[in-house]
Amino acid sequence: MSVRVQPLSTHLIEVRLRPEFTDAEGAAALALLHAQGQTSLREVRVSRLYEISGPVSATQAQQTAKELLSDAVTQEHRMLAPVSAPMNGMNFWRVEVWLKPTVSDPAGDTVREAMADAGLPRPDAVRTALAYRLSGRSSRPALEKAVWRALANPLIHRVVVSEAHP
Repeated sequence: MSVRVQPLSTHLIEVRLRPEFTDAEGAAALALLHAQGQTSLREVRVSRLYEISGPVSATQAQQTAKELLSDAVTQEHRMLAPVSAPMNGMNFWRVEVWLKPTVSDPAGDTVREAMADAGLPRPDAVRTALAYRLSGRSSRPALEKAVWRALANPLIHRVVVSEAHP
C-alpha cells in the first residue's frame, strides 16, 4: 500500500471586508495614525492575513479561506503571491503587523485545529497578522515611526511597510 504525501508548501491568504462595508477597525487605526501626525492619510482598510505552512495544497488552502476564514456575505478572500509593488508616489501603503516567530499565535493555533477538524490536512504552522492598506501621502520613515507607536508593539511584533498597488 502506498501513501501519497502532500509536498510542504506555504500559502498566504488575505481576508478583508468587501468595499461596500464600513471598516470600523480601519477608522480606528486611521484615528490612531492621525494622532501620531499622519494627518494626510485619508483612509485605512484592515484585513487579516493567514500564513499556512505544511502539507496543504493550494486547493485545500482556498477551501480553508472560503469555509473557515471568511464570511461570504461581508468578506472576500484571496490567495496572495509575493509580487513587487510599483512605486506610486507614496499615495498608497501596505503595513503588515505580524507576531514575531517566538511569540505564540493562539488565533493561528485555532485555525490549525479547525482545519484538522474539517477533515483537511493539519498544517505544520499557521501564523496570523493584520494588514493595513493606507491611502494618502506619507514618507516611509514618518509612517514607520507612527506605525510602531500606534499599531504595533516592538516586543512582540514585526512590521513590514511597503508601497501598495492603488
